[in-house]
Amino acid sequence: MSKSATPGPAPKAAAALIEQGLAHHRQGQLSLAMDRYTEVLRNDATNADALYYVAVVACQEGQFDQGIDLARRSLSFRGRQARAHNLIGKALHRQSEVKGALEAFDMALECDIDFAEAYANRANMLSELGRHNEALSSFDRAIALKPDQADDWSNRGLTLARLGRFDEAVASYDKALALEPEFALGHFNRAAALRDAGRFEEALAGYERALELAPEAPHVLIGRAMALKELGRLEDALESAERAAALEPDLPLAQTARAAVLVALGRTEEAQAARDQAAEMEKRAQETPAEETDDSAPA
Repeated sequence: MSKSATPGPAPKAAAALIEQGLAHHRQGQLSLAMDRYTEVLRNDATNADALYYVAVVACQEGQFDQGIDLARRSLSFRGRQARAHNLIGKALHRQSEVKGALEAFDMALECDIDFAEAYANRANMLSELGRHNEALSSFDRAIALKPDQADDWSNRGLTLARLGRFDEAVASYDKALALEPEFALGHFNRAAALRDAGRFEEALAGYERALELAPEAPHVLIGRAMALKELGRLEDALESAERAAALEPDLPLAQTARAAVLVALGRTEEAQAARDQAAEMEKRAQETPAEETDDSAPA
């Protein structure tokens, strides 16, 4: 420190301010939390903990570039922070930089080989990159370290389904649902795996349960329509596909599902019109830039 530098607060005082900030942070009081973190940084701009927590707030507010920069500053003052690399990875993922995110999660695990969340995040990146066997191994490691995370069991099931291991996928979803019985996405994914396995009655029951929890979910209605079609309940299948299309009029998959059912009903002209509508929707989607989302980033 140079002679002209302002001395930082005593370590105990800085730690107390950060604890106060964390208490506000946990209650969702981000402005009050930031007041405490920035008070520390006004007196000591090198405080790695305060920099990390300000980075967390930045990411929660959708300011991912700023969050990444702050997390890297935190690392420059205290290296080998698994949590900072993990935060950077999640922020990069929100910016669709999957390979960069994977590298960040790998760095987090170099810092802490027992960091369950980083294994799960790494697994999700590997799955997005189509490296499903590696993803499965990483999910298994995350679950061995922290077996009570329903999301990890569910995402593991999705990876198994992508590998064509549908019965194992169902078993993984069962683990997720034992932890969170009202996990609508878990019921939906389980039903999809059952349908892919040819277990259509069970799949239909799964879609019905998912609909009880999320009654206006178009993708659940589409899955239900396809299960009903396989069971020969074509009018019910068409009604389900049309409900999905009414809920989300610009969803191509809803029109594709309608077309499949209409073909089975022998209504070929209507089926072709539905296919044409789906193709037009897909064309419009490709021509329209994707909108940025501001949902909460990981803390």
